[in-house]
Amino acid sequence: MRPLILLSLRRMTGAVTLILAALAITFTTAPAASASEPGGPIGRGEAMDRAWSWIAEQVPYSQSGCHENQFGCYRPDCSGYVSMAWNLGTSLTTWGLWDVTFGIPAGDLQPGDALLLDSGGTDHVALFLRWADPAHTQPVVREEYDFGHVAEERVWSDGLRGFAPRRYNNLDDLIPYGTIAAKYDSTGGPGGPLGRPITGERDSSLGGRFQQFQNGIILWHPDEAHAIYGDILTKFWDTDAERRWGFPTTDEADAAPAPAPDGTRGRYQFFEHGLFLWSPQTGTHTVHGAIYDAFHTAGHETALGYPLTDETDEPGGGKAQKFQKATIHWNPDRGTWITDN
Repeated sequence: MRPLILLSLRRMTGAVTLILAALAITFTTAPAASASEPGGPIGRGEAMDRAWSWIAEQVPYSQSGCHENQFGCYRPDCSGYVSMAWNLGTSLTTWGLWDVTFGIPAGDLQPGDALLLDSGGTDHVALFLRWADPAHTQPVVREEYDFGHVAEERVWSDGLRGFAPRRYNNLDDLIPYGTIAAKYDSTGGPGGPLGRPITGERDSSLGGRFQQFQNGIILWHPDEAHAIYGDILTKFWDTDAERRWGFPTTDEADAAPAPAPDGTRGRYQFFEHGLFLWSPQTGTHTVHGAIYDAFHTAGHETALGYPLTDETDEPGGGKAQKFQKATIHWNPDRGTWITDN
């Protein structure tokens, strides 16, 4: 299957709308050692794993001393906690964090960004994790927030309250993390079919997440991620992506071990609402609904060959789809039937 050398960023915009409240981005407990250097570039996954370490250890809030674990020794207050998560060389104050961050729109907040305030008698900072609601009014944060409390993850039900969204200057947005990172590594990473990342992980339609690479994307939906690339990705985007087909349920793979009747061999990928089939002779087409059921019953491409068209309209409210060796018809009165080409 021919790769897409550089995917159009224009198409990415169709996959970054509505995220549901059910979205739950999962970060693992902290790894045994830090991958970044103090004060150097750090990925979002590593920052949030570091932040989770104090939550797992139930570190109590204090403005003196330091808490030491495998990530170093940092002052266990709000700004020391964020300094630890970002692997800064020292525990900064809330005022000092302004100097190592830059402002971003609230709509661009991503895991590992900060919410920072030092005015009106409030000096505090927390790490953003995700939105708890579809309207993006209630952030889920990780924080050390007051005496008598331990580091925890909680929802700010009263919104941002004047806190400024900030992004750490050395946060490397391109480093994959979580389930998407695991899938990316399993495909061969930069040396695999996807190539190198060209965007960070972002919200997808319908409650998922995605990340774009040189030659494709990884699309995640709790708790499953699959790669889409090449001609199948082109078809997926051209036909309204996950809003039409749902999320992928398999990776792309070689189609039936036996070739089609004329010797054609191709590739396939299943989505929640349809099958994408590709071959060099026929291109990429989708098969779904009652026509897919008939295609499956008849023996798939081994018997009928690869699709030559998508579904087309027929008189009487029916549909038809032409394959290399036959055409499958459907209408609401008769159901499905197959005719020779």
